[in-house]
Amino acid sequence: MDYENLENAVRDRIKQLQKEKNFTENGLAAGDTPAQKRLNRQLSHGAGISLDTLLRILEACPDVSADWLLRGSGDMYVTAGTSVTGANNVTGRNATIIGQQAGVLTEAFVRDLLAEKDRQIDALLKIIGK
Repeated sequence: MDYENLENAVRDRIKQLQKEKNFTENGLAAGDTPAQKRLNRQLSHGAGISLDTLLRILEACPDVSADWLLRGSGDMYVTAGTSVTGANNVTGRNATIIGQQAGVLTEAFVRDLLAEKDRQIDALLKIIGK
């Protein structure tokens, strides 16, 4: 997987947000000089984008979809009334967890689910350069 191009795509979406929402590195840093310098290096000079930066952007723009910001999928903005997890839209292998009546999940199922989440976290960390 070409993580450099993925990170550049995230950076492009951040720049799009900056223009649309009219925010700056200074505004995101909120008076924290080291954070402002770090944000400037990451957003304007090509340094690896950190989780801190992504979280600051999502906190400053709560109406922006994290899925759109990180993956470029879906709409830029969260639609009013949709759940954070998107549980109503879950399909596929993990869909059985939604609406689980008994509340009892097998150990193997939970281990597989956690292993998949670990793989997703590792992929995100590679994208942000950790």
